[in-house]
Amino acid sequence: MSWRGKAIGGSIGSFLGPWGTLAGAAAGHYLVDRKAPSPEKQALRLLAVTAGALYELASIDGPYAPSEDKAIRAILGEMNRHTGARLPSHEIPFLIDSASRLDRSLTRLAAAARQQPPLARAALTWLWRTAVSDGDETPGEGKAILAFAQQAGLPENEVWNAALPYVRLGHAATSQERQAACAVLGVPYQADAAALKSAYRQLSQKYHPDKHAQLDPDIRALASEKFHQIKNAYDLLNGGGTASGEWLARQAESGRLVAATADADVRCFLCGQKHRLPRNEKIASARCTHCQTLLAFDRPLAEQFAS
Repeated sequence: MSWRGKAIGGSIGSFLGPWGTLAGAAAGHYLVDRKAPSPEKQALRLLAVTAGALYELASIDGPYAPSEDKAIRAILGEMNRHTGARLPSHEIPFLIDSASRLDRSLTRLAAAARQQPPLARAALTWLWRTAVSDGDETPGEGKAILAFAQQAGLPENEVWNAALPYVRLGHAATSQERQAACAVLGVPYQADAAALKSAYRQLSQKYHPDKHAQLDPDIRALASEKFHQIKNAYDLLNGGGTASGEWLARQAESGRLVAATADADVRCFLCGQKHRLPRNEKIASARCTHCQTLLAFDRPLAEQFAS
């Protein structure tokens, strides 16, 4: 990866040096020697603080779930291979257990990444993958990721760019557009899919043109305009209003973009793993079990990820 050299450089060692013992029985023997640490030991320290940060994020919305543990193990395994840490794979669960005791891990990871933009951007991806590994991200998780980006010196637009493979942000290209759409629906900036759906249902029922068919034409016009504002806001926040049959996926065998339909065999856009799509109403939330990427997108994003 592009961040490999910087991620294991000397500045990481200066950030993470005091935490040499946190990996306990699994990796402690790699981390305790803080005399001129080798690149491998520096990589192991980065691995340890990342494990703590991902665990901290996963714990924000309740008990640590098996699906979150699986995702974090996969992320740490990928880091282990790409940074040259060479931690035996069977020791990663022990690393997570020990790293979970490290205080303020997200803040520490942000501090380590502040002078390393490629590492900071890679960490955003790890955080989003963890946030969605047990379902849609929660407001608390989104807030924590935004705080991480701010502390790591990344602009907010990079947060949402990193989220595109994992979160249904629709076509909210800027935070201002998303904020305006949330204001129309009367929901918080980081409202999850359930909150968006509930607000949309309540408001659309209230302002639907059929509800005002017998009223004065001016009132009907105002209600109709309000209804369209509500629908546009919901479409923008919920994937552009794409119906289940209009999502596009990568066909498993050919890799071509095809309409996402129930029981179709498809391939993950990012890691290439094969999956079978669920029934139509679940297609929009179907994810790759290996890398947490959504399996179907509207056309602009599908073409972007397929290129």
